[in-house]
Amino acid sequence: MNLVGGPGEWSELIESLVPDILTLIISTWAAMPPMPVTPREDPITEQLCRLLRMNRTSGDLPFQIHIQMVELDPSAGEDQGRMDIVFLPMVPREDIYFCLECKRLNVPNNRGVRSLASEYITHGMMRFVRGQYALRVHHGGMLGYVLDGKVPSAIQSVGGLIKKRHEELQMRPPGEMEPSSIRSDDQQVRETRHVRKDHSKEFLIHHMFATACQTVTA
Repeated sequence: MNLVGGPGEWSELIESLVPDILTLIISTWAAMPPMPVTPREDPITEQLCRLLRMNRTSGDLPFQIHIQMVELDPSAGEDQGRMDIVFLPMVPREDIYFCLECKRLNVPNNRGVRSLASEYITHGMMRFVRGQYALRVHHGGMLGYVLDGKVPSAIQSVGGLIKKRHEELQMRPPGEMEPSSIRSDDQQVRETRHVRKDHSKEFLIHHMFATACQTVTA
């Protein structure tokens, strides 16, 4: 693969890698070990990153995988952010990457289940929309850890709130999550399209909802 070119070509490189990245994430999640009933977010993400690196190496894919990487050049007025997992191709620019933000959903507690859909949007999706993350590229990812295993419920909660907040999310009405254009047969993968300020091209967020396996006592 020729990695020499201008920023536009490097951004297109990310686009060409998105199908492989989504497949890697989904197949790697299937190999995740059991976790506590109410696991914290960071340990899940750290374990996932370790397995992603192992699977990336065995698949000979052309990118590095980093955890908690800092975005040093966010959009004007935005704070620097610490991205959960970053897929970084071998190009001479640090702002060309695929960022995966990971959030817990449907978290059981002694009073029932907290959906955390608002946190998924505010502390996940909005970081892409505002340009805090992925300012120079047109794709990013969200991975929802569905801790009660009820993925359709999590998708419904997130999707309903996205629709209510679609203007804030810079989405065209009616502001719905759509089936994935890359994995159209996978009901646990969706996408949303956003028209970011000062960008002529839409930004796609690829949403993956993963069932958590909770068989270990906390």
